[in-house]
Amino acid sequence: MHLERLILLLVLPSCISIFPSVVASSSGQLGPKNTIYDGLLAYLFENETTPYKANAMPICELGKKLKIQQDMLLIQLFDLDEPTQMLTVDVWVESTWKDCRLTWDPKRFNNIDNFVIKAEEIWYPDLIFYESLHGNFEEGMFIYGESKARIFSDGSIQLGAQAVFKSFCRINIAQFPYDRQRCNITFSSWTKDTSNFLLVKKEEAPGKKEDHAFVSASNGEWMVEGFPSFDRVADRKVGLDEASGRSRQYSEVAFQLRLKRKYMFQQIYMLFPCMLLTWLTLFVFIMPTECGEKIAYVTTILLSLMVFLLMVSDNIPRSGDAVPVLGIYFCIAIALVSLANIKTIISYNISLKGKDFCMPACFIKILESGKYVGLPLTHHNEAAVKVISFAMKPRQAGQNPVTRHEDSEVPLSTTNPESHFGQDENKWRFLGIILDRVFLIIYFVLNLAVSIWILTRGD
Repeated sequence: MHLERLILLLVLPSCISIFPSVVASSSGQLGPKNTIYDGLLAYLFENETTPYKANAMPICELGKKLKIQQDMLLIQLFDLDEPTQMLTVDVWVESTWKDCRLTWDPKRFNNIDNFVIKAEEIWYPDLIFYESLHGNFEEGMFIYGESKARIFSDGSIQLGAQAVFKSFCRINIAQFPYDRQRCNITFSSWTKDTSNFLLVKKEEAPGKKEDHAFVSASNGEWMVEGFPSFDRVADRKVGLDEASGRSRQYSEVAFQLRLKRKYMFQQIYMLFPCMLLTWLTLFVFIMPTECGEKIAYVTTILLSLMVFLLMVSDNIPRSGDAVPVLGIYFCIAIALVSLANIKTIISYNISLKGKDFCMPACFIKILESGKYVGLPLTHHNEAAVKVISFAMKPRQAGQNPVTRHEDSEVPLSTTNPESHFGQDENKWRFLGIILDRVFLIIYFVLNLAVSIWILTRGD
């Protein structure tokens, strides 16, 4: 009995160790299977004789240059903030080059002619864009390491990623709100000059129009007119000591975003109210002097224009290089309304002069010239003609002792030429009316010319 127990204790552990392998063999699972890419990846990246080094530039022949083709597609224009001059866009950026170490014969590897891999596993260019407004250097750099790369059997590599760029765009406000803006996004290598590295724009297919923007990329304020690309070679100083004269040439690819402002908002909410106020000022020359509200009327319009000018200044960059067209129009409008205010004071002062003020002979000639502005003193018929009748309000105590009843009418002209200017009060009153008519014509012509000028600035 003791011998049987001893044999059982010796045989049982070996049986337990054999049982899992038997179960595994019966189920057919001998271990993890290989993928169709394992052999290709081992051939490219795990070669014992020449292992792949991701930090080495793929130049396999002495004296050759690595050529990178750069492309960018505008997906959506988010915003162009004029006061901060910051452009925010959603783009797809793509670089294409050839890595001489990543070539293979597809027939040897299951007819695989391309595959996708993490960008951090291979060499990729250290590209940045100069106009970056990101918070730190790492965000400003174009980090390809977080994206995927597609590798083809001939060594061609396509590396792309979608990103939201915040870049600086210098705004030209001279034609605001009928302006067009040009915003550049310039790519270049941070460390590699043209001695062994060449960055160029992507070659377009024959007959294909160069268009790097979606039709729907425009937003409610800006319309995208184009997004062309340019490549160039520029000199860049190396180090902080410019006196040493050390400079190198670096290749750059610039994408220029061409925008046209949709000026409907500025016309409706800023331009048209201002234009309406300037035309309302015209009626001050028609208002009778006796109403006593002419100066207050013009002053109120002038204050309203000042408020509109403050609104414009808050929506444009604070620049001393140029004055926007809309700002010029507001300044001209304020000048016209101020001039109308001065003219109103002059005519108001003349109209209320009493008979104690004798009219000079030159002013009498002005009265005789009233026919040129539609206010004749005499007519061709022989009947007595009353050119204008008006009601003189009774003067208060302390004013001119000559008083008139409120409803009395005073004729200015009769068939007798000598009775045309019988009363000095009526002479001054009629002279004020003539001046109002002259000022009305002058203001109308000036305001019409300014209105046509601002409205024809847009396309």
